[in-house]
This record gives sequence, structure tokens and C-alpha cells, in this order.
Amino acid sequence: MNMQQFTLSFNMLQQRILVLFLSFLSLFGVASGAPADWKEKTIRENLELVASWQIAHPVKRSHLHWTYGAFYSGLVQYALAHPQSMKLQAVRTVGEGSQWGVLKRPYHADDHVIGHAWMEMAMEDGNPAAAEKIRAVLDKVMARPSSASLKFQTPGCQDRWCWSDALFMAPPVFAKLAAYTGDRRYLEFMDREYKAAYDYLFDKKEGLFYRDSRYFTIPAANGKKMFWSRGNGWVIAGLPMILQDMPRDWPTRTFYVNLLKRMAAALKKCQSPDGSWHASLMDPAEPPLKEMSGTLFIMYGMMWGVNQGYLDEKEYLPVIRKAWQAACDAVNAEGALGWVQPIADKPGHYSGNDTEVYGSGAYLLAGCELRKWVIRQDHPRRKTVSVANPLNVFRPRETVSVPWNPGKGRDSSRLRVFDVRNGCVIVHQLADTDGDGRMDTLLFQSNFRAGASRDFWILENSSLDAAPAEEVCFSRHVPERLDDFAWENDRTAHRIYGPAVSRPAPEGEGLVSSGTDVWSKKAGVPVINEFYKKGDYHRDRGNGLDMYHVGPGRGCGGIAVFRDGKAHVSSNWARVRTLYNGPVQTAFEVSYAPWNVGGGMKAAETRKVTLDAGSHFTRVRSSVTLNGGNSSEIRVGAGMDTGKKRNSYEVVTADREAGIVAAWSRPRGDNGCFGTAVMVPWAPDGAAEDGEGCSYWTRSMKSGNSFDWYMGAVWSKASPVKSAEQWEKEVRRVRDCIRTPLRVKVR
Repeated sequence: MNMQQFTLSFNMLQQRILVLFLSFLSLFGVASGAPADWKEKTIRENLELVASWQIAHPVKRSHLHWTYGAFYSGLVQYALAHPQSMKLQAVRTVGEGSQWGVLKRPYHADDHVIGHAWMEMAMEDGNPAAAEKIRAVLDKVMARPSSASLKFQTPGCQDRWCWSDALFMAPPVFAKLAAYTGDRRYLEFMDREYKAAYDYLFDKKEGLFYRDSRYFTIPAANGKKMFWSRGNGWVIAGLPMILQDMPRDWPTRTFYVNLLKRMAAALKKCQSPDGSWHASLMDPAEPPLKEMSGTLFIMYGMMWGVNQGYLDEKEYLPVIRKAWQAACDAVNAEGALGWVQPIADKPGHYSGNDTEVYGSGAYLLAGCELRKWVIRQDHPRRKTVSVANPLNVFRPRETVSVPWNPGKGRDSSRLRVFDVRNGCVIVHQLADTDGDGRMDTLLFQSNFRAGASRDFWILENSSLDAAPAEEVCFSRHVPERLDDFAWENDRTAHRIYGPAVSRPAPEGEGLVSSGTDVWSKKAGVPVINEFYKKGDYHRDRGNGLDMYHVGPGRGCGGIAVFRDGKAHVSSNWARVRTLYNGPVQTAFEVSYAPWNVGGGMKAAETRKVTLDAGSHFTRVRSSVTLNGGNSSEIRVGAGMDTGKKRNSYEVVTADREAGIVAAWSRPRGDNGCFGTAVMVPWAPDGAAEDGEGCSYWTRSMKSGNSFDWYMGAVWSKASPVKSAEQWEKEVRRVRDCIRTPLRVKVR
């Protein structure tokens, strides 16, 4: 043997020894602290373990860095699935501390990934500030798109998506912005740039992505093509994030679905016997180690595909089961996920002690998606409620109403509503909406993204913990304050006046009014009982105040009967009763005694009034009956105070075609401004005003029929709405949602 042959043999021996040593480390390097059985409780505890460890062990870099952006993608998903974990507050703390900012490279996809979390918080919390800065950055990119080459390391190439990681970092943020704003341009831009990257980096023969153009010619150590597991993990993990926010009828949706299927099939062939995907997909011996970030991102993409029915369960569940076992074996007793390749752009060496925040994010994404599958299997008799938003408008906290037949043997205490997208049990309410003494309607709420659909499971006899619920929507008679009747939710509060207040002083106030008062209140804080208990609510002591003036007018909302050009209004309510209160909706019924409307006729009104959590608007269904005279038709109007003498309105907007009238007050010193509005979902056939400075939309109707109208109010100190323009925009958004309801299917 010559020296050259000896040296070659010695080097091969060294390599084999290194392979054996690294394989030994891979098997025994980390003590497992995460059982891998597919039970909901076990998975949930594993997720909490990993999330808590990562939060308690921050990395010394900006939390806006791409590594943290990937972690927060997973943490937000876990926190939405488990609100009781309080992990959303960790995301809010980072967001508020950074003023929901982004890093300084406007075109670089790595600096966009924090937008995954920011956009979710904007939609979940109804907080537009969380979306403002990332939206401004992407608007700048779209306004002046880069035309740089996709060839890596050429000037400006990373101003575009010229490396596979970018397809996780940026495109989902564009999809979320489209879902939030309804602006199609975000999806159109994403389609163009994504397709360019796909055409350039995707190997159609192998079904995998090159990390970037350098690896077109740089092979793996065994001479095969170089495909990096985390690089492909970034891509397949980004696809669910795009698809879940993309409208079902979007023209290119099939492209993304087919790409998910194609990549899953290719990656399935690359899984190592230990259940993981090693760093080099076609050379698993370089190095011969499980790599958890790539493994978990790949598992997440596959698991989501199975849950959506895009991937066959029988074919992919064994693959996923092995991957989850490998991942759980890599978690130590404290919750640290090992075997994560450090920041890199190609396969490299690492150990069981190596961990990174993006690895924890991938674990949370994969585990949350697996948990959904387990819950589905645990509830074979579930019903699915599919809710589609036909509008190209984001709809926050909108109520879904589903017919409910309690039947015999049903235990309503174990009924759960499961939000499939977020993976969580959500608050629901059973209500008797027809007043026959039996529950007939199931109510729950969610937000609905522009043009998209979302599923909910109705689970009976479930062992899942119920969502914590509070009586957010509340109404009651207030006999201790001259027969007021008051109602509120987490956003707004109102009252109407009863018989006692109409009596002359000192027994009453001599106020004859069927108008509606507005209480400006701090968001999320119940005030009715506190205000009445203290009896001092005309000064803001931290929770809000009454600074609105009703008088004999319509206040924030009321009706009138019109005859001979005059408005005829009722007196104070005569009878009232709460129908139900709850976390989702309150409802009450109020009657007004007959009043003269001219021509020897009297009109009587009965209203059913409902207010949903999260809404600034109360729905009123008024039924008006005529007595006396010889007419069976009546002209009625729904209106509100628009004059300047009582409430100092600065701006009043009236749009007959839209059926809205909205007003915005002048500033009330330190108490800010308030807005009020009335809207009708029908086409008014006329408009009217009365001597009290109130404006109405009118219509003709037959005696005994009913009509709907809505009244709303907002306070600038307790809402993102800070101006007349913003209030009018919100009023029109709500009007559009009322006229085009959600499409609900139960199967």
C-alpha cells in the first residue's frame, strides 16, 4: 500500500468513527422530558413545557430578529389554542415594547417574519396599531418592487425571495394583510414573487427546493444534489400559513395546495429511520444526526395537510408519528429542544445541546396541529359548523347563531365549541330566543378574515376544559334609580327611561322620553352596577361617565310614527324584562304604551333588543301596531339626535342609500369625543326631521309588522376610533356586514 492509499484509508476510517460517534450522541445525547403518546393532555403539557422553557431562556438578540419571528409564529398559535396559559401576554409585551415595529431592512424577508405574530395580534385583539408598521413596510415594497436578479450574492438579490427560507418569512405576512385589509394587491404581489422564486429554486424532478442558487452546482458529500432539510422545512411550513388566510376561490390557491402535496411526497421519501429529517436530505450521513428544526417544520406542513384533507392519513400518519417521537426524544426534562442546527444556510454539525428559538417555534406549530387531529379522533360524533365570509372585509368578533335542539339525554354542561383554526375551545352561550322556555340557539363568536372561511366543531360530552366565561353582555331593570333599564357589553352601555322618572319632582324628574342614553365606558369594564351603586356617574373616575344628553329627543336611537308631516313619539317604557344575559349576547323585551299619532289613531310599540359582545351596535326589532282610525298602514322612522344644542355634534353624516346617519361630537375637555349612529338594513323611502333636532330614515309598513334598526356609540378614550372619519368608516363596515351576513353551514 502506498502512502496515498494509506492516507485515504485512514481518512475514511476517521470519517466512519466520527459517524458512529455522532450517531451515538444522536441516540443518547439528551434525556427526554416529553412523552410522545398521542393524547391531548400529553401534547398540551409538552407544548407548555417547551414554550415556558424558551420564554424563560431568552437569546441575546432583538426579539424582532427572524429567529424570534419564527418562534413567535409558534408561540402565538399555542397561545391562541390555550388562552389560559397567558402566553399571549408575552407576545403583547414584546409588541408593545417595540411599538409593534420591524427591523430596518424594508425589502429583506427576514425582517418581515415578525409580522406573522403582529398580524395575528391585530386581528385577535382588534388592535390596528399592531398591523400599522409591518403594513407600511410591505406597502413600500409593493410601491417600488425590486427587479434584482434571483441569483444569490448578486447585488440586491435578497431584496427578493431568492433563498428558500424567505418563502416562510414573508409570503404569509402578505396573505395575512390581505385577510385583514381586504386588499387583493397583497395576494397579487405575493403570487408574482412566490412563483418567481418557485420557478428559480424548485427542482421539479426531485420535488424539493434548493436553498439558493449556489447549491445548483454544489453537491452533497455523497455526490447527490444538496437539499437542506430546514430550507425545505421553511417552505412547507409557510404553505399552511398562506392557505389558511387565502380565500377559497383565490385563482392561484390550487398552485399552493399542489405544491404542498408535491413537497410532502418528496420529503416523505427522505425521512430517516430514526423518524427525523437529517440536515442533508439526500445525504443523511452528512451529518448522521437528527435535526429538529427541519423535522418539525416538515411535520407541521404534513400534519396541516392531513387535517385539511389534502394528504392521505394512512400514508402520512406513520411518517408524522415517527417524526413526533424523534422530536419528543429531543426535548430534555426542563423543556429545552436539542438537536437544532444553529443559524446556517446548509447542512453542518451540531449536538444534542444545541437549541434555538426557531426550533421551539417549530415544535409549537407541529404540536398544535397534531393536537387538533387527536381532538378530532376523540370526538367522532362532532358536528362541523363552516362559516364563510362573503365580504372582502375583515369581520372582528362577529356572532354565529346555530339552531340548537337540546333533545333528551343531552348534557349541555359538557358541550364545547372548538375553533379549528386556533385549536381552542371558545366561549359559547345557549339561548332561548323564541321565549318558549327551552334553549333553541347556540351562540358563539370569532373573527372572520376577508373572503375566507373557517370551521368550528360542536363537541358533545367532551372532556376538554370549558373556556372561561364571564357575563359580558348584561341588562337589567334598575328600580332603585327611577325605573331605568340599562344594558351593556365590553364596549358600550345604554339606558332607557321608565315610568318613575316621568313623574314630577321630587318623586321623579319629569322626563318624558323614549330616547336612548349613552354611557361612555372603559373597554372591558362592567359599569352598570357600579355606576348605580355610587350614584355618581357624570364624572370619569377611571371607568367612564355619562356625558350624553337625551332630553325628549331620540337620543342615540328611537322611533317615531309620522303623520301629516309630524313626528309622534311614545312616552317612557311601560313594561320591560330581560330575556337572557351571557358571555355572547344579552336580550330584553320592552313595550311602550299606545300614544296618539293623529287622525284618531294610536300606535303601540314592542321591541326585542339584543347586544352582542364586542359590538358598538345594539340591534332593535320594533313591532308597531295601530289602533283606531281607518288605516292599516303606517309610516315609521328610526332616528337619533343630530342637533347641536344638546350634544354639540361637530360632524354629522347622513347617507340615505346606505341607510346610515352618524355623528361625532366636539371634544368634551379631558373627556374626549363620542360618536353615535343609527343604521337601517332596509332601503329608506324617505327622510324626516323633528322639532327636537332628530333625523330619521322612514318607511311605510303594515300595522303589526316589524322592522329592524341599529343604534351604536363609541368613545374616543376607550377605542381605536379617534375621529369622525374613523367612526364613519366603522359604521359603514358594520352596515356592510349586516346587509351581507356570514354564510353558516352545519354538517
